[in-house]
Amino acid sequence: MKKFTIEQIANTLNAEAFGDLSLIIAGVHAPANATVDQLALAMDPSYAEALKYSEAQAGIVWPGADWEGMGLKAAIIAPRSRYILSGVTYLFEKLPEIELGIHPTAIVASDAEIGANVAVGAFVIIGKKVKIGDNTRILSHSTVSEYAVIGSDSLIYSGVRIGARVQIGNGFICQSNAVIGVDGFSYVTPQPGAVEEAKKTGKITSTSRTASFERINSLGTVIIGDNVEIGANCTIDRGTIENTFIGNGSKLDNLVHIGHNVTIGSTCLICGQVGVAGSSIVGDRVVLGGQVGVADHINIGSDVIVAGKSGVSSNVPSGRVMMGNPAMRMDLNVETYKAIRRLPRLVSKVTKLEKIVLKTDQIK
Repeated sequence: MKKFTIEQIANTLNAEAFGDLSLIIAGVHAPANATVDQLALAMDPSYAEALKYSEAQAGIVWPGADWEGMGLKAAIIAPRSRYILSGVTYLFEKLPEIELGIHPTAIVASDAEIGANVAVGAFVIIGKKVKIGDNTRILSHSTVSEYAVIGSDSLIYSGVRIGARVQIGNGFICQSNAVIGVDGFSYVTPQPGAVEEAKKTGKITSTSRTASFERINSLGTVIIGDNVEIGANCTIDRGTIENTFIGNGSKLDNLVHIGHNVTIGSTCLICGQVGVAGSSIVGDRVVLGGQVGVADHINIGSDVIVAGKSGVSSNVPSGRVMMGNPAMRMDLNVETYKAIRRLPRLVSKVTKLEKIVLKTDQIK
């Protein structure tokens, strides 16, 4: 069990601390449930009442809090609560327990290069010519296919599938059952098909009926930068000819699908159930809210935020906040939504005016 003094915690967080800095803390909890050896997370005045009745002797509190009046023996001040929370959870993180070395049930190719202090769990399969960096941990039932490269200090949870030739940087975290480097969804018809006709004319005729689909094989791979995190059940397609790319520091939530040839820039936040279709380019520091859909061959600039459930069907300049389906500037979307809500009243007024005009005509 991890234990730290208040002084150690404050120094790690680069935060101010007051009171008995020698108190030993073994964990963190909400004020109502924190025990005597736990740090109460009371980073907002709304927790003041619960803190008075808490068993905790120490807490992380908001600036200006009367921590002594609330019965605490020590306090750490949190001017930016969520940022402090990031540091605290890092300190007390409960990492998966896995012994260093290669588990007897793992299958590792004889020519794979395994770095120092690596842990390979039960039933893991590592293919030929794979390179695994130092201090990386791979949990049970994961697969790393031939010629793949995984950097140092990475953590791969159970059931992950990393395809052939995938290249991953340092500090990688991948949650369970993600699949990286699968075939792209790319097919073509021998003659122009219904989709092509519909795009061109808006109609479907018998001349474009599709008899069969021919596969376009995926010859590229996936390249992932440093400090990238991939959520559970994500799917990342490898490129057709060029590679699919995810930049440094980007974070993908659960159930995200990145299509073939897509480029995701650095420090992006891609929320749950987002789908980015093939050959689209997403710039740096972009946030895609939950269930956002990005059409194929779309360019999204840097520093863009797209609200949840939006559908991006045209290019987005840098620095925009987008909302709606089709996605438009947020202010325009809000005005459009207001106008739609006013439609029933407008229709009612028009109906009344029609009746007045009709009566007037009848009188004449």
